[in-house]
Amino acid sequence: MSPTRQNKKINFEKQTVLKFLASCKENNIAARGEKILLAVSGGSDSIAMLALASKLKNTIAAAYIDHRLRNAAGEEKAFVKNLAKKFKIPFYTKSFDVARAGRSGKSLEDCAREARYKLLGEICKKHGFETIFTGHTLSDNTETFFLKLFRGGGISSFYGIARKTKIFGVPVTRPLLDFERDELKKFLAASKLLFMTDESNKDRKFLRNRIRLNLIPFIKKRFGKSVLKHLSALESQAEDLNALVTTASEELEKKSKNGKLDNSVYLSYNKFLRKCFLAEFLGRKVNSRYIDKIDGFISSGKGGVFELRDMDLTVRKGKLHKRRKT
Repeated sequence: MSPTRQNKKINFEKQTVLKFLASCKENNIAARGEKILLAVSGGSDSIAMLALASKLKNTIAAAYIDHRLRNAAGEEKAFVKNLAKKFKIPFYTKSFDVARAGRSGKSLEDCAREARYKLLGEICKKHGFETIFTGHTLSDNTETFFLKLFRGGGISSFYGIARKTKIFGVPVTRPLLDFERDELKKFLAASKLLFMTDESNKDRKFLRNRIRLNLIPFIKKRFGKSVLKHLSALESQAEDLNALVTTASEELEKKSKNGKLDNSVYLSYNKFLRKCFLAEFLGRKVNSRYIDKIDGFISSGKGGVFELRDMDLTVRKGKLHKRRKT
């Protein structure tokens, strides 16, 4: 490699590190002295996160969660363990039979997500970690936008992946939301760091994969990357709207008892906000078509029954009752 090309790689590596540190500072990602558990799968995003997080002045460790779904999990686990050893940080791992849990009626994706965060939370509690870092990127944000669009999400659901949130009571932080996936792969190449590829990410039977592999490249090629930047701006506006909806929904939830919606509060809002609040009240488990129907029954004082994947809804004389399935 010529000196010029070598210098470009070194400069790109340094620029990426500086961008990461600046983003962490701007978004208050890592408090001084905070112990951070990195959720590392072995893929490019999480490996880049590990390398970049090692530049923080925080105690960090890597964790790999095995869902027992793929034969490659053993190889991935060993890969992440060796990488943690290279960076001289602790390594933790837990496993869970997601396929068996999936028989309860929930999708494998939902079961895997719940298991992952529960097990990461257990590691945090046992070893004193205060937050979990995940490798979600700006590219994931874009994919999620289209995923919600195609599944019938309302306007308030188009907010991006939260930079900071709590899942099962454990703080979760996404430090890579300012980075495109390709940008991180270039950083790994410049840093001479390898990563593993999950073959299931190429399976087009999954909607997210079709969005990633077909739709987004088509948009970039035919309409330019600026379109995706406009989507990012829309997501930011939706996030502001979501903050409003969440605050009001919390108040609505407090006044609603035993799964019964407080109609006096609910009907005091205009139709758009009512539907936003209803979606929040139902845990975002209903698409916009059902939201319209339920709102119509409540507003008109009529009745109806709705069966969701893990919840039964009944509207009697305009009063909504929700009951979780056991």
